Amino acid sequence: MPPRILTVTLNPALDITTTTAKLLPQQKLRCDAPRYDPGGGGINVSRVIKELGGESLAFAALGGRTGAMMKRMLDDAGLDVEAWRSRGDTRFSMTVMEEQTGLHYRFVLPGPEQPVASATRLLRRLGERAAAGYGFVVASGSLPPGLPIDLYGRLAEIARANGAKLILDTHGEALRAALPHRPWLIRLNHHEAQELLGGDADRAAHDLARELVERGSAEIAIVAIGERGAFLVSADHSIEIAPPHVDVRSMVGAGDSFVGAMTLALSRGWPIDDATRYGVAAAAAAVTTEATELCEASKVADLFAEMGGRQAA
Repeated sequence: MPPRILTVTLNPALDITTTTAKLLPQQKLRCDAPRYDPGGGGINVSRVIKELGGESLAFAALGGRTGAMMKRMLDDAGLDVEAWRSRGDTRFSMTVMEEQTGLHYRFVLPGPEQPVASATRLLRRLGERAAAGYGFVVASGSLPPGLPIDLYGRLAEIARANGAKLILDTHGEALRAALPHRPWLIRLNHHEAQELLGGDADRAAHDLARELVERGSAEIAIVAIGERGAFLVSADHSIEIAPPHVDVRSMVGAGDSFVGAMTLALSRGWPIDDATRYGVAAAAAAVTTEATELCEASKVADLFAEMGGRQAA
């Protein structure tokens, strides 16, 4: 049995997607019927893993009516979910597609504030889960207001103490505060890496990834470089993986699709290069879908084969 996967989403969102003819200020904009999807980094990662034929436990902080609605949606989708009861209503996020231009506009709320004291109970429960035989813990997305900014770093230490590998996909201060705790793998985009490390604005992605590893921020750093794919660096290895050519409809969901596919492949014993290539194929598949839709398994398989992939996930 492959190592099990635990995904962690502490600031999930109910994603609402709709379309309007044109965005105009100070006018009532008529929209099409909305689409609702359970969202948030770790939840999306679990959805991708399920789509690709794998299993995971999605640990999600859910609260209020929105949280209850999301829990029902996740159950209906066949995901294994542990709902951690959070204070306040789980947030909404909204994507509005403008018909005239094809552009997408995303409105993301901060999420309900949590009492700082809840972090101790939260980490204790995550420690219990990590001790139950999960080989990979994926922490993805933002932290809600109120929780300690170094919470992901403390989770990295808990995972390591229980023989699990933490894969971290976050940004800003939550990422910066996690790095002294040395998560096993970090995934970030070129802009986020540049913002984190500073220096020359034109620094190449491979230089940024290499510096993160050399600083001891993680054992493996993966910097996404948009249409060029991703650059992977470890202590003794580096590789740039280019994506297949696709027609881009929306960049939403590409990062979560990447992490979900890569983590599933790693849990099945794939080498890191092949797992990252599978992640790039999933990200490429995701950008061919509309709005908040994630990758589709058949498309991922086709693109992975086009990239020279030999193993089936």
